[in-house]
Amino acid sequence: KLRMHMDSGGDELPPGEQPSFLDVAPKGGTLVLFNSDKVPHEVLNTESERIAIVGWYNRPVTANDIAELSGGEVSPVRVGALAVAAGLVTVGLINALGS
Repeated sequence: KLRMHMDSGGDELPPGEQPSFLDVAPKGGTLVLFNSDKVPHEVLNTESERIAIVGWYNRPVTANDIAELSGGEVSPVRVGALAVAAGLVTVGLINALGS
């Protein structure tokens, strides 16, 4: 499960504060989008198998980013794989948000 804290989200709540959180079950077809540096959250242990795709979108990807991921050189294979991955994520988001 993904637990998103709606309280202060620390390891220990201040005196008098009641816990407040939203649990999201790991069900197929579930898409959760949130600003992870603003919403305190944790991934809880599970006994069942799960698959997660995680991505962080902080700014547009540049050629320097690709070179850095490639160990300093821009590889056409790596550029192609990155383009395919970005396309799949984009199509997935469009389909999920359009439903």
